[in-house]
Amino acid sequence: MPSATERLNDILLELPKYKSQWQLNVANPYVRAYDLAVENFNRETKAQAERNRLAAELFVFAASILTGSVMMAAFATTSVRVLAGRAMLSMVCNNNLNRTFELMHVAANNKVLMFALGGILDEAKKLANKQVTSAAKSLTGSAPIAASPTALNYMTRLDDFINANHICVHNFIQGVRDDQSINEANKSKLADLARGIPFCNPPAGRRVDEQKLSQKMELLFYMTAVLDSDKLVTYAPATGGTVGGMGRDVEYGRKAIPQMPRAGDYPKEIAPKFVGRPFVPYDPGQRIEYDNIGSGIRDRINTLSMQTGNGRFYPAQNFAEKILIDPTSHVQMVKAEQVINRLTNDARPRQLTDVRMI
Repeated sequence: MPSATERLNDILLELPKYKSQWQLNVANPYVRAYDLAVENFNRETKAQAERNRLAAELFVFAASILTGSVMMAAFATTSVRVLAGRAMLSMVCNNNLNRTFELMHVAANNKVLMFALGGILDEAKKLANKQVTSAAKSLTGSAPIAASPTALNYMTRLDDFINANHICVHNFIQGVRDDQSINEANKSKLADLARGIPFCNPPAGRRVDEQKLSQKMELLFYMTAVLDSDKLVTYAPATGGTVGGMGRDVEYGRKAIPQMPRAGDYPKEIAPKFVGRPFVPYDPGQRIEYDNIGSGIRDRINTLSMQTGNGRFYPAQNFAEKILIDPTSHVQMVKAEQVINRLTNDARPRQLTDVRMI
């Protein structure tokens, strides 16, 4: 039977192949799907300012929802740290990632390391904690990340992540092999355990349907726009005190709504209350209004929603209605949240070495 050192050397020889398989079968098709989704999104979204505002958040959101493997889930945890967008979007991403790793019984502070060492982590710490700690240093960096929604930025960040994990696993195996304080039996045990870690179990063939994945990503991009479209407006009926206010409500304030649509504390509409005071006869009420994202984008959302098995998103409208009426309501807000949750659950890996068709 080969010695522990020989077996550990065999694993080291295989690591470049594992790295290439992760890049070829998961990372590269994932990025191509992302690139197509962004291209389609940019073509559909006509308002440049709106596109620029959303674009910075697209990559983080998609990577945090459509994970499909522990590698993408672990990668997404690093992406959330550079999320430049809304607090609500960050909350959605973090909640999804927490649920993903809770399913695998992984402690929150070990998410990134779980792709490198996976299920052997706790046992490895018992037998070779010094080597675990040393290897993990390759996964941490203090330099700021230049985040951008471009496919090139996406690819290089994924490459960096895979390379860092490659180095981490290599350093761990090499450190165990060369550590004289670990006896032969424990080295052999660690060699057995190492065969089961996620990095050493890449998919042997392509597992990503790029066309379907790009449709899901693009739909998610629009779902963020829908979720961001609701505004809480504080108002009261006009008193006729000014020419400009004749017959119009007086708007006192308009602000974004941070709660998710199905949250128990989501704002309720409140009618203004007549109190009869001179000059200010009403206490203000509040209502929900929605930014109009455009009929063309609504059509695209309907197409993508049906293509991805989520059914029609907006109600059917004739030509005139599409131009004159925005049908967005709380129903669409709730649907957007449901679509995100459905795509999340479909893409969530069920075990550390699982790579799902996403």
